[in-house]
Amino acid sequence: MFKFHKFNKSTFIHIASHILVAGLMFSLVGCVSMSGINPKAKTTQAMSLKSGQAITSASHIEWPKVDWWKAYQDSQLNTLIDNAVNDSPTVHMAQSRVNLMQAYADSMHAETLPNIGADASAVRQRFTELQFIPPPSAGNWDWDNKMTASIAYDLDLWGRQESLWNASVDETNASKLELQQVKLELVNAVTRSYIQLAMEYHLRDLAEEYLTEIKQRVAITQRSMKAGLGTEMEVIEAETPLPLARVRVEAIDERIKLLCNQLAALSGQGPGAGESITRPSMTLEASAGLPDTLQANLVGRRPDVLAHRLHVEAAQENIEGAKKAFYPNINLMGFIGFQALGFGQLLSSAAGIAGAGPAISLPIFDGGRRRGNLSAKTASYDIAVENYNGVLVKALQDVSNQLVIMQSNGKQIQQVDMALASAKKAHHLAEVSYSGGLSNYQHVLDTSSVVIRQQEIRTQLQAVRLDAYAGLMRALGGGTIDETTAKAMPLP
Repeated sequence: MFKFHKFNKSTFIHIASHILVAGLMFSLVGCVSMSGINPKAKTTQAMSLKSGQAITSASHIEWPKVDWWKAYQDSQLNTLIDNAVNDSPTVHMAQSRVNLMQAYADSMHAETLPNIGADASAVRQRFTELQFIPPPSAGNWDWDNKMTASIAYDLDLWGRQESLWNASVDETNASKLELQQVKLELVNAVTRSYIQLAMEYHLRDLAEEYLTEIKQRVAITQRSMKAGLGTEMEVIEAETPLPLARVRVEAIDERIKLLCNQLAALSGQGPGAGESITRPSMTLEASAGLPDTLQANLVGRRPDVLAHRLHVEAAQENIEGAKKAFYPNINLMGFIGFQALGFGQLLSSAAGIAGAGPAISLPIFDGGRRRGNLSAKTASYDIAVENYNGVLVKALQDVSNQLVIMQSNGKQIQQVDMALASAKKAHHLAEVSYSGGLSNYQHVLDTSSVVIRQQEIRTQLQAVRLDAYAGLMRALGGGTIDETTAKAMPLP
């Protein structure tokens, strides 16, 4: 049997240390420098941002639940949201991105592990007579056969591959959070479109009531003209608003159909699915407020903020990987197998081959490639930090905006309720006056128009309230990150 020299770990380290020392001596002559390339951006601390009066004066509420939209108590809305989350192409695309990033992270992890392979070749060729080819193969045709098993291992002395792997893991986790953000945005879009649909149905009721009122006015003026108490001009004046009132109803019907189409599309379905959507029946019993320690917890609960924070950490790991590319590195390689001319002796001890040893790479001169790569990774880090800072500021702005809307909306509804109560009282008195023969029915219709207008304003304000609640739930992260996950992720 053939014998091979034994290469153990200590032998590799002994050889590698000598080569490394020699390499370091060479690198002193012309080593590539990374000096002067440093990040400029700094992450903003959430607690350093002034929250403003709207946030500091808000009453206390609990953090949103994952299914926060169920507070509207509408089963049809629940079904639409379930369909959207399960069937939306946008969600599926975000999930595919998670799979892509996970696959990339797996490939980066593989770079930190030994690479074991095997290959075999059989080549028939004519061998030269002028080299070290033994007879009878020299000058004749024969087979050159080879079978080997090989192993290669990057020692990764400075942890470059590990840094790149860590960066890919951070990016994978960020893509998972971005998937949560996509779901949150989708749920928010469905909810807000559904609120608009509910408002349009209420406005249609009022538009129909207004149309009926105009028809009553026309009928009254026509009767008055027939009785000789009115003129044709009065009839024409009464009929003039009639077409516009019908147009108003038709316009609302158009918006209802478009909203149903939109809801169907958000749910990943065709327009036909929107035809089965019925009138919403939404109610909401929720007050405007915020959870405790908003700023600190917001950083750990909003998927987009968390995702951008992970992008920053990934960029930092990429910088470390780019820096470590400036240092010498050693790869260990080895192989064992058989090589022979012809098949007869291929698997014999005489055909045995083997080899092992280290290979060192020294970054002495590369034309600026490593410095350029480090500069690019540093710039990417600065971009990631500023993106994070911008998202953090935007998150607080979103919360404050929705609180301002809800607080102002409550005051506006109080005033409109007072105006509506006065309008209804005036309408009742007009009806009493008409019943007593003290006024005509035209006055009753005039006061009814005022009531309808006030009801329209209140309907719109109610829709704003429902919409602002959905906006607040989105601004708070929508409950997509549970408390355990939030606590597991330390603040920056």
